[in-house]
Amino acid sequence: MKKIVLFKSVSEDYKKVFSDNNYEAVFVEPLQFEYMNLQELGEKLQTTNYDGIILTSPRAIEAVSKCWSPSKFVTWNTKRIYTVGEASSQKIKLLLGLEALGTTTGNAENLATLIANENSEKSNFLFPCGNLRSEILPNILKSKGITLDALTVYETKENENLRTNLMELNNTVNPCCMVFFSPSGCEYIYRQLQTFNNNLSVLPHFAIGNSTAHKIENLGVEIAGVATKPKAESLIESVQQYFKAMESCS
Repeated sequence: MKKIVLFKSVSEDYKKVFSDNNYEAVFVEPLQFEYMNLQELGEKLQTTNYDGIILTSPRAIEAVSKCWSPSKFVTWNTKRIYTVGEASSQKIKLLLGLEALGTTTGNAENLATLIANENSEKSNFLFPCGNLRSEILPNILKSKGITLDALTVYETKENENLRTNLMELNNTVNPCCMVFFSPSGCEYIYRQLQTFNNNLSVLPHFAIGNSTAHKIENLGVEIAGVATKPKAESLIESVQQYFKAMESCS
């Protein structure tokens, strides 16, 4: 069974989908996170001047959950909750008990377009985010007259075990390709790959989303495929298309 490296935390969904298609998923987490400004976040969640909240990452959802009280924040049941992807939607349901919109948008640009179409000008949204957030969504909404109250609630850092994990990957796993899930993860991984001789850099590189793909290309590496949606089924489809094309060329 071919092994595929997924640069993310362990996911049973990805593990099952790849196993069902005769691939073994190997997980390596390139990032670690530190939460911040949680007291301020809790205070903002208690205010009533927001039309909704936008949660575009698992860490933002987890930050909100650390301040969350269903009885205290009951007004959020009547507001709009937006996210990207089904996994995040399920996390919002599990941790916050709220139903999210935008789960099929797939990326920040599509989500911003949806929010702009569904809300009037001068709408006001709370936007808990990370220190390395993309400006795509804020810029689109700003151009549509929608206000975002952005609050940095977590900081993204390099996993302190990343270099060790990459060396072990290089020496023992022998994967057929690698999948990148975030621009910051790409940067940290390549910073470490430059510190030792490896076979990983020449493997086919796949990306979840265009922003991650662009980051890989900016590092001077060719992209083998991009998953159209942040879900395992889209990723395995991209991987299979690539290797099928390679077989037809050989």
